[in-house]
Amino acid sequence: MVRVTINTFGYSHGTPAEPSDITLDIRRRVLATHQIPDAEQRTGLDPDIASTVLSAAGVARLADNTALLAIGLLEDVANARALLVKIAVGDSGGVHWSVGIAEEIARVLRQYGVKTEVVHREIQVRRTGA
Repeated sequence: MVRVTINTFGYSHGTPAEPSDITLDIRRRVLATHQIPDAEQRTGLDPDIASTVLSAAGVARLADNTALLAIGLLEDVANARALLVKIAVGDSGGVHWSVGIAEEIARVLRQYGVKTEVVHREIQVRRTGA
């Protein structure tokens, strides 16, 4: 079955154990978490945090372009091994920016009918949808 998996992680907790087809290192591209009010008690799944993440300059475009790249990989490679595209999104802690961006990538992919699974390593949340 054609699908995409998106894994979020925090570089401060180590890199992912498995390689990805697309890896986004967003540590230098975003605000520090302490610049988001009350962020320490919440994650990128929180609507307010997600809104802050997605309103940052270039983030929505990054999510759209990453989703389109994944779709292109799925469409361009005909062999069975390529029916799974792995995306990794990492920030410093792995609970705010990477989570918000990964969820937006997943939302775009699902709009295109791509079965997508998201795993947030640092907050241990698994979300699946088509």
